Amino acid sequence: MDGFLVINKPKGITSHDAVAFARRRLKIRRIGHSGTLDPLATGVLVLGIGSATRLLEYILGCEKEYEAEITFGSTSSTDDAEGELTPFPNSRPFTREEFEKVLPEFLGAIYQIPPKFSAIKIHGETAYRLARVGKEVNLKPRLVEIHSLEIRNFNFPKVEISIRCGSGTYIRSLARDFGARLEAGGFLSKLTRTRVGNFKINHALPLKSIRPDKIIPIEEGIPLPQINLTRTEAEKISHGQKISARTNEAKVAGIFEGKLLAVLAREEEKHSLRPEKVFKSLQSAVSSSQKEDVVRFSTKKIRS
Repeated sequence: MDGFLVINKPKGITSHDAVAFARRRLKIRRIGHSGTLDPLATGVLVLGIGSATRLLEYILGCEKEYEAEITFGSTSSTDDAEGELTPFPNSRPFTREEFEKVLPEFLGAIYQIPPKFSAIKIHGETAYRLARVGKEVNLKPRLVEIHSLEIRNFNFPKVEISIRCGSGTYIRSLARDFGARLEAGGFLSKLTRTRVGNFKINHALPLKSIRPDKIIPIEEGIPLPQINLTRTEAEKISHGQKISARTNEAKVAGIFEGKLLAVLAREEEKHSLRPEKVFKSLQSAVSSSQKEDVVRFSTKKIRS
């Protein structure tokens, strides 16, 4: 049982809770997810099943889209509605036009400081655990990419906005920083993730509707360009050897007889593709086909 499940995570549970439910429902232990959604948030959560867990890092790096509601006038200890709210001193109401004028400042490559209540590790300890016990949490700004920001509804103090962004972006931080820039204070009050790479919310399953026949095959879900491998290439890859590059892509999925055999990374200086991840079950299939050829033409005598 290998592949991907796209679920619509409900509000009020963690991403780990969703994984635990899937493990019980599918009766399989090897399940992971491709990027945490906070309990407040709903929407697309991609689960990797079986050997597909080894591919989740590639989905994690995909572009994402969100629908967010930001409430202005207060700040939050967690930068969202689950934290302790504090009225912003001398909060200043603003118009839609004023908000639109500052949006370009948050587009492109920007630095943002992650929320103190986040899963980022500080000397081996998660930031949110340190924050919960009142310890000082100083997180360094991180470079993220914001591709587009679009106002969907403006009804001050609440603003609904669509966001298209790169991996690692904290929408809570974006809400907080909007509030600071506009001298009004702000926090994230609602969030729905509507897309992760090619996985969209209109194809996402309610958590309680997941079942084995809804699993997307690895070859259909892997977010990498694909190349078909010859048997000679497949045999080399199954033994950890490089093959000649037939593409300019940095990483590709190597397909052999319709199945994913390996993720291959391009080496520019040698104009080759090296195996980055080889899938053992398929590697065994290549090896067994070699053994069959040997047996077919074997001259070994069989005792009567």
